[in-house]
Amino acid sequence: MTDAAKNSEDGVTDAATAAGEAAGDVARHVADAAKDATGAAKSAARKTTDAAKDAASQAVDAAEDARDTLEATIDAAKDAAGDVSDNLKSAASQARDAGADLLESVQEQAETLTGRGRELAEDGVGYVKAKYRENPALVIAVGAAALAGVVLIIRGISRR
Repeated sequence: MTDAAKNSEDGVTDAATAAGEAAGDVARHVADAAKDATGAAKSAARKTTDAAKDAASQAVDAAEDARDTLEATIDAAKDAAGDVSDNLKSAASQARDAGADLLESVQEQAETLTGRGRELAEDGVGYVKAKYRENPALVIAVGAAALAGVVLIIRGISRR
């Protein structure tokens, strides 16, 4: 073998060795990159799963809070409606009682006025009878004047 051939063979061997080492390095780098990518993908999947679980848990909590708030609002509305109903019943009862008391008072006053009016009418009739016995012409003249006054009052009212 000649030196050139030996050098050529050594060069090829060195090149093959270097290519083998480079291929090994590339394979290790590719394997490391694949391992890193797999780890990153697994980590991302875990983080995504954890975030989804947290979001679902928060959504469930929010739904439960909303349900509790809605139930409390409904209960408060029922209580308020019951209170309004009770207040209206109480007010109606009080109004009915006040109306009954007022009616009773008006009836008593009407009876009193009727009785008093009868007494006054009887006194007036007795007075007129007594005056008629004393002077019948005077009583007739006063009655005629009173009747004329009433007629004039009625005419005045009817003209308006």
